Amino acid sequence: MIRKSRCNILVFLVKPFLVMVIIAGIFGLVYLRSGFLQLEYSLSDLEKKKIQCLRERKMLLAERTSLLSFAKLEGSRQAGDGFILPDRIQVIHMSKQKGVQPYRTSLERKYLAEP
Repeated sequence: MIRKSRCNILVFLVKPFLVMVIIAGIFGLVYLRSGFLQLEYSLSDLEKKKIQCLRERKMLLAERTSLLSFAKLEGSRQAGDGFILPDRIQVIHMSKQKGVQPYRTSLERKYLAEP
């Protein structure tokens, strides 16, 4: 009889403990899954920021290159290398011919008459 009462007390204590362990395990899995999803969203946001920064970097490099080339032209112009930026008068107009012929280039007549 004493054995049976000890067995009943043991079963009475073990069953609720096992139920609590299972419930804690389920909540732990849900917590880990939500943490994993939050980490995925953070990585996605960081990836978008990376792409945006790379795009901005390319734009800045292109702007830097254009500014440097213009500064180089201005520097050569001030140095007296004989290089000048063209005016509207100094532009040569080209008309495209159909077929396999060389391009015809010409200055307008009124600009040719002026020295």
